[in-house]
Amino acid sequence: MTFNLSKLQLEESRNEVIIYDETSDIAAYKQFFISLKLRGLSDRSIQLYMYNIDKFNRFIAKPFKEISTGDIRTYIAHRTLIDKIANSTLDHERGVITRFFKWLYEEDFIDSDPGKRVEKIKVKKRLLESFTQQEVELLRAACDDVKKMMVLELLLSTACRVAELVTLKMENYDVDGGKISVIGKGNKERIVFIHSRAKMFIDAYLEKFPHKFGPIICGGDGIGSQMSTSGIQKMIKTIARKAGVEKAYPHKFRRTTATDASNHGMKLIDIKELLGHSSAETTLLYIDSSKNDLKAKHEKYVY
Repeated sequence: MTFNLSKLQLEESRNEVIIYDETSDIAAYKQFFISLKLRGLSDRSIQLYMYNIDKFNRFIAKPFKEISTGDIRTYIAHRTLIDKIANSTLDHERGVITRFFKWLYEEDFIDSDPGKRVEKIKVKKRLLESFTQQEVELLRAACDDVKKMMVLELLLSTACRVAELVTLKMENYDVDGGKISVIGKGNKERIVFIHSRAKMFIDAYLEKFPHKFGPIICGGDGIGSQMSTSGIQKMIKTIARKAGVEKAYPHKFRRTTATDASNHGMKLIDIKELLGHSSAETTLLYIDSSKNDLKAKHEKYVY
């Protein structure tokens, strides 16, 4: 057996103290994600940021200060022509990368912002589907226990995201007022409403699983445990399969509630507030939502 050592380079072992550089790329990288956490982004959102930035950094392989607008465009071209990803995904990645470099520039880690002139990716808007009224009734009829009925009616009544639904707590539930507070995206609190049908099934569920504290919807470990988002998703798929309803998932109930409310005349600003969205800025310019009784409108428009 022969070993070729001609290219082997030996270096003297050193025990020098390495000084931590607060202005280094690693420090900047860590501080960016700390800033995202302080802004209230969820762990999942931060992980997606990290995944996309890491992927870009591996492709470009340059110090942050040396990265140019052309480098970012080259990466986007590679993702388009070689990886052939959808424009919606591509624009999301572009947004993550440009926000990262904007933050680096504003925090004085780099001298100029290479993402400032990177063009947005044109994304074709598509209509998001909602359930028909007939499909909603089929889903209701397919629920074979009180927990499934409660989950379905809570999704329709509150228009909660599935991650919000599983965190609804008894101590935040105003039974007499028919409302409950929820923490949404960006760590923002809002009030969602429980219509009479949802309340009826909550009451029936609490008779079987009585509790005054902790998650309303109990997880597999019983009272006090929280059901997982994947558990809710599997539940909806099971109900939909029995009902013969295709393309059923929790978020579709959110769209259904918004669509039904709009069809019954609820204003866009009220729907926006109900869903906890941060968009519809143009509408906010000339509609004063502070004078709206959102609870009354919920009872009138959401069934």
